[in-house]
Amino acid sequence: MLYTIGMDAKTRWYCWSAVAGVATYVLLALELNRELHCWAKKDFLTMFFFPLGIAVLVSTAINLKYMPPLVKKYSKRMILGMVAYMLGLDLVNHLSMPPAPYKYLLALVPVLPLIYVCFTVIRYIADADEMWRKIYMEAWAFSGIATGFTCFSYLFVRDLGAPEFRAEWAFYIMWAYFLIGKFFSWRRYR
Repeated sequence: MLYTIGMDAKTRWYCWSAVAGVATYVLLALELNRELHCWAKKDFLTMFFFPLGIAVLVSTAINLKYMPPLVKKYSKRMILGMVAYMLGLDLVNHLSMPPAPYKYLLALVPVLPLIYVCFTVIRYIADADEMWRKIYMEAWAFSGIATGFTCFSYLFVRDLGAPEFRAEWAFYIMWAYFLIGKFFSWRRYR
């Protein structure tokens, strides 16, 4: 509390949202390890990235107050979609499985909010100004191509004795390449 005395209200708000994000991350990492035993299974990517996504979601929800109108509009939609996704996952994991043809329909419950999130991202890019639209499109193009080549190249590395490739790794790799592509594209157009 002593550190926030000389700060203006907006900076103090950002500091407390960062504290909430870090607390969310730590609590989720501990819970994830307790439930899935990620540390014992040496599944460090899941242990790192899964709680990070939810911590960013919490921090974003807290910071809605100070966001520009366009970012606020689409951040609310993203938060709504991700909360619906988490509730869908919880529903699927806690219901008893129905007979064979219906269990596949039940598996689609968490996918529907993700389709909504994809459309939200596309609408956000379409509504952004021309420069940011170009930066986002270049970053996504780089991310898609680099992720594809990385996943394909891993087949050869696996033949040399590397561990089996897990599907969620591709998602994490895609976001890492997106951030790299966004940085280089932003630097070129600034």
